[in-house]
Amino acid sequence: MTFDLASTHKDLLRLSTLVLSVFLISACSESSDSGTAIGGSAEGIIAEAAKESGIDLIPLDFLDWDLQMSNIGGQIVVMDFWATWCIPCIERFPAMVELSNHYPRDKVRFVSVNIDDFTNEDAYISALDFLTVVGADFENYQLQQDMFDVFNFFGLQSIPAVTIYNTSGSEHVRLTGTDPRDQFTEEDIIAAIEDLLAAPLTSEI
Repeated sequence: MTFDLASTHKDLLRLSTLVLSVFLISACSESSDSGTAIGGSAEGIIAEAAKESGIDLIPLDFLDWDLQMSNIGGQIVVMDFWATWCIPCIERFPAMVELSNHYPRDKVRFVSVNIDDFTNEDAYISALDFLTVVGADFENYQLQQDMFDVFNFFGLQSIPAVTIYNTSGSEHVRLTGTDPRDQFTEEDIIAAIEDLLAAPLTSEI
């Protein structure tokens, strides 16, 4: 199975623009002293959309995470680490949603890991709002740990970062933006997924 990213580039660009626009509108409405906007606030509209879509952002600590990921084997897992304050994360996340809709979910499992400040309720709401706007109807978790502890736990140096696991649960590739001269792209994610889909099961044991 192949994925023609070029054919959806314009759609992804429009979606990214929409996402950033909604956040700007929401931020302006929150900082305004003029009262409730006509037709309802952006925050209220997104909250209603989240309720109807069933999209959720599940809080987990490290112990809960280990239990949740104990059944990671059996599927290719694409794990995206992100935060709302990370502009590159926000810009490229719609492409991840597009990929999740392309691959069969019984073969490729998409998981997003949010590392916004877990003590800040507004940050949680903003993250859930974003997931709703982009239609991220896969597994979304927010770790209830300090950001630097999260980085140490997963061996990360920066975000955005995507880790891809094979069907035996072993890390196949880790894509990061640590080197500004060598940034990963959606094509790198696709190549890793296609490589694993084409690989015989015996090569992953």
